[in-house]
Amino acid sequence: MRAIVFFVTLLCACSGYDDLALLEVDTIEPSEIEPGATLRIHGRGFPLGRAPDIVLRGSVYRPGMPASTVDARLVGDVQSESLIEIPIGEEFISALGGRATVDGELRVGFRAADNRRDVFSAQRVRVDFLPDTSAQLRADSVREEPTEPVGAQSFGLELSREELGTVGVRVVAVDPDGFAAIQGLKPEDTLIGLDGMSLYSWRDFVPDPSRSESIVLVARDGLRGVHALRWPHEATERAVDPIALGLFVLLGLLLGWVSPAALCLRARPSKVSLSAWLTRSSLVLIFAALLLCVSALQWTTMWILGLGTFAALFTLAARHRAGALSFAFAVVATLTVMLLARTASIAAIVAAQSPPVLRWYLFQSPASFFAFGAYLYALQTVSSRNSVTSSLYSAAAAVLGAALFLGGWPLADSVAGIAAVVGKAVVILFAAQVFDMSQKAAVACAGLGLGLALAGHLVDFGALFPQWSALAVGCVCAVAVRALVPPLRRESAPAMA
Repeated sequence: MRAIVFFVTLLCACSGYDDLALLEVDTIEPSEIEPGATLRIHGRGFPLGRAPDIVLRGSVYRPGMPASTVDARLVGDVQSESLIEIPIGEEFISALGGRATVDGELRVGFRAADNRRDVFSAQRVRVDFLPDTSAQLRADSVREEPTEPVGAQSFGLELSREELGTVGVRVVAVDPDGFAAIQGLKPEDTLIGLDGMSLYSWRDFVPDPSRSESIVLVARDGLRGVHALRWPHEATERAVDPIALGLFVLLGLLLGWVSPAALCLRARPSKVSLSAWLTRSSLVLIFAALLLCVSALQWTTMWILGLGTFAALFTLAARHRAGALSFAFAVVATLTVMLLARTASIAAIVAAQSPPVLRWYLFQSPASFFAFGAYLYALQTVSSRNSVTSSLYSAAAAVLGAALFLGGWPLADSVAGIAAVVGKAVVILFAAQVFDMSQKAAVACAGLGLGLALAGHLVDFGALFPQWSALAVGCVCAVAVRALVPPLRRESAPAMA
């Protein structure tokens, strides 16, 4: 009996590895790719006559852009058992943004002979995708005089205009009073990296605006290795006069105190039970963790579908239109922020903000300021009830509102980041409970916000309102004081004789 079991096991094991090609990937070259070039994969065990399944995954770094991800399938041909060639066209490089550095993994796979399994091998790869050199030179010749990148000027650098086609940009001069000189940079040093991207030209030196600091890789003749320097972005921004900032905050307090929006807000006691608050707090924590840890949920469209589902549940349960109406206001407010950010990705919207209050979307534009009022009305129409469906809707909407209007948490996929999102979402829930806005005022806020967001594509409101952030902070503080302190607010009912 043991002999029979042994032979059956041996036969099964042999048949499981029948015609199984063992793959090995040794090198992937070249590390710089222009349109029309060929990416070559050297290894062993590539089966002739079969189409390879090639997937490039990783992070994409581009000049002046937040880091993103790529998950693309490449088309290649097996030239021999040790070589696969992948032609790279201009369309693929254009899809990456023209000039990009991809740091990730290249996976090469084939279908096994049993047509049920994949045989694959993965290799770490870092490839720089470059635009066509001749086209770039022709574009430069059209300009009268190429300008120095804003980031280089702000850090106190003058970079060489040489186009060597290799990694590294030479430093021509250093401002003795600039931040680069403080960090010890000298002329003839070579900058080879910025925020994860390799530097091939002076055009590439544009810091990532979504980061609070940049990582600059510097090499110097006579010294071994590469030195990584941290340069805070505050050094690249013009200092704000604190006296002027304070005056604009005071002006915002005055405008907010006498504004029609403040006069239509009335403080009202919360009717939500303690158990409902505990349930919503738990749901907020769950939704915040999902938002930061599950990348598939970082798209606004996914959350709109989720909000619609919760609104439909609430409408069916309560049998009135408050859920659908609040969902409509939430969609309009979300669309306003999407127009301002020019993206539907929550991750990209948050990346455009930062932890400082003046960089939140709530204070960055008049459009987002009005949209936030409509969003609070959408939330308070259902959050005043104790039902489970209203708790689901309120928790999801509060987390989404924290991402849209109060974004910029410092650390993704971390306890600190989740705690920041939870805290901001609870603040939004509390504000929705305290403020009682009329439907006409909510319609006016939604219309003004959406209209200003559309007009923002034609008019630069940042130039028209250079100190808008300070004004908005003052207005929010004034409205909060008027709503939260009953003795100081204006009574809406006329006094009886």
